[in-house]
Amino acid sequence: MPDERAPWEQASASAQYDASAADLAELRELILGAERRRLEELERRLDAEGLNREALAELLPEAIALRAGRDRQLARALAPTVENAIGESVRRNPRPIATAIFPVLGPAIRKAIAEALADLVSSINRALEHSFSPRGLRWRLEAWRTGVPYAQIVLRHALVYRVEQVFLIDRDTGLLLAHAVAPELTASDADLISGMLTAIRDFVADSFAREREVGGLRRFSVGELTVMVEQGPQALIAAVVRGEAPDSLLTRLQDTLETIHLQFAGALADFDGDTAQFASARPLLEECLATKIATDHPREGRQRVVWLPWALAALLLVVVLGGLALRARLRWDRAVARLRSEPGIVLTQAERDGGRWRFAGLRDPLAPDPAVLLAGLAVDTGRIEQRWEPYLSLRPELVLARARRSLSPPAGVQLALSGDTLRATGSAPLDWVVSAERLAASVPGVSALDLSGVTAEVPPELAQLQREIEGEQVLFDVGSAALGATARSAADRVAERFGRVEAGAAALGTRATLVLIGRTDPTGSDTANQALSRDRAEAVLAALAVRGVSRGGTSVSALGTTRPLPAGKPADRARINRSVSFRVSVGPQVGGEPSQ
Repeated sequence: MPDERAPWEQASASAQYDASAADLAELRELILGAERRRLEELERRLDAEGLNREALAELLPEAIALRAGRDRQLARALAPTVENAIGESVRRNPRPIATAIFPVLGPAIRKAIAEALADLVSSINRALEHSFSPRGLRWRLEAWRTGVPYAQIVLRHALVYRVEQVFLIDRDTGLLLAHAVAPELTASDADLISGMLTAIRDFVADSFAREREVGGLRRFSVGELTVMVEQGPQALIAAVVRGEAPDSLLTRLQDTLETIHLQFAGALADFDGDTAQFASARPLLEECLATKIATDHPREGRQRVVWLPWALAALLLVVVLGGLALRARLRWDRAVARLRSEPGIVLTQAERDGGRWRFAGLRDPLAPDPAVLLAGLAVDTGRIEQRWEPYLSLRPELVLARARRSLSPPAGVQLALSGDTLRATGSAPLDWVVSAERLAASVPGVSALDLSGVTAEVPPELAQLQREIEGEQVLFDVGSAALGATARSAADRVAERFGRVEAGAAALGTRATLVLIGRTDPTGSDTANQALSRDRAEAVLAALAVRGVSRGGTSVSALGTTRPLPAGKPADRARINRSVSFRVSVGPQVGGEPSQ
């Protein structure tokens, strides 16, 4: 369509368009000028060197191979990209990857399963052979005798070799990178062992320069242990082996070391002392832990004696069962005999039913617990049923124990049983003597209490009054039984003090007795003197009765000239024997007279 604008309008529009184009070109130069000039410079350089896409395609494989041969920087640079590419490919379509690796994984999986099943069958066969063979029985006896687990006994006698520990050590610094130990063993100080291995390796390298060029330290022994070492460019692997290790173990160590160098190339190259990044290498080391037990035995002639292990096993079983039965029978007999011999236990029923025991009978409360008696014989009381009825035994030892419990004698008193009479000897407080008379009647099996051998300890105030009364004497004239003024004063003092003694004895629950003892001098016949000594005692007794002393607590003893009181001079001896003296007793009555 023709432009109908005026010429001057067309010229003006053209000028504006040219100005806009110039502005756009200037803006493009400001924004993209630097990049365009770099591209032009790169194009000139490529043209100058004669490189194009075809030439670059020819040189790229050789450049990659050359760079990979120098170090692992190219592998580290490409690893993330390759991993991401493979992961993305598997997420999008896993079938091509699965199809590609199936020819490799299928046989490998089948081989691994077959080896695992073979090891399982071999282990079962070894266990059966070791359990029922004479050697296995001998090992079980050794385990029972020494207390060592049977598995350790088998391992001690049948072990070919066992890899107990595996160490991964940095070649340059000697630091421990990773460590694996057999599960049933206690781990040693891994860092210490690593340092020791590094020191030995450095010693060998410094001392044997020529051998260092052909592999360095490979193996050394420490007692029953052998240390096998495989060295790599950046790390070394060491295995601690007990027994004779085969050469195949070296191959396994080499394969493991190569795998570690491949998987941890970057970590090994940039190792700065941080071992945390090698934690994932431990499963590789654990694959080297292995135990080999000898299972090959000569089979010649085995079929001829195939019955022998079974016969020995049967014989051993019979011996063991017979021994257990005999031991159970002896233990049962000891238990029954122990219960029958124990005072206070009457066994009326004793039965065995399988593994349970049943006992029934009578038991005195003071007899020991039958369960405690049986436990002392190493009997399992949890398998015992017991039923005991209470009763009182009249066995002397139990009657005496019952008396001790009821009377609670003090430390100075000893009790003994003679028939049905309980005899006490020693010294005891008066209040215990009084209570013992009352309590003895309630003790089953005791019909009488003999306290004649007990010295009753009266309270001090009563003992003082007793001494004062027994120190008094009522004196008489020659051939007379009449009381003079001095005699009446003495009678007054005796009456007053004896009244206080009677009150004190009553407060203690007992009573006091007073014996009046009459004497004469040697003058006259014995018959006359005997009558005169009685008359004197009766005269004093009458005076005491007048002064309030009850005749129920008094008695008279006429001695005449027998048992005279001693004195230095004959005249003094005659004077003091023309008298009446006193004896006071406080306590239980024995044979009609006080025991003291």
